[in-house]
Amino acid sequence: MPDGNAGMPPDAPQSRTGRPRVHGLKTLRRAMTTLTTKRLDGRSAVAVAVRAWKADVRRDLGGDLTRAQETILEAAAQSWVILSSLDDFIARQPSLVTKKRRLADVVMQRMQIAEGLARNLERLGLDRRSKDVGDLAAQLAALHRTPTAPATPATQT
Repeated sequence: MPDGNAGMPPDAPQSRTGRPRVHGLKTLRRAMTTLTTKRLDGRSAVAVAVRAWKADVRRDLGGDLTRAQETILEAAAQSWVILSSLDDFIARQPSLVTKKRRLADVVMQRMQIAEGLARNLERLGLDRRSKDVGDLAAQLAALHRTPTAPATPATQT
């Protein structure tokens, strides 16, 4: 019976069909949808980058997001991680054209993920929003108001 790994190193990962994995997009996508970015090890470079990206987007949107916006932001962050990984993989390839003169499938998948990320960001809003300064000024004014004490006549003795 022929070995499905003929010519491959013994430690090369395999799919169920016995063929070696090419880029691992399905594995990454499955892991990101089941784990979410909240379950990443907080010390890893990916987790740090995701936290920074989400904080930047949250700040651009004015800070306090609704639950629905947080959900969309989480989906966008997952797409961003996958997109960044695919960009890195594609950049390492010697050519994006196959032997049959076709564009590599991973490039098309990357474009679909980028389109999904763009749609999620559009749902959140592309305009930078500032925090409402009027409320902040009113709160500061209320803090610095001193209660007025009733005037008592000073008596001299």
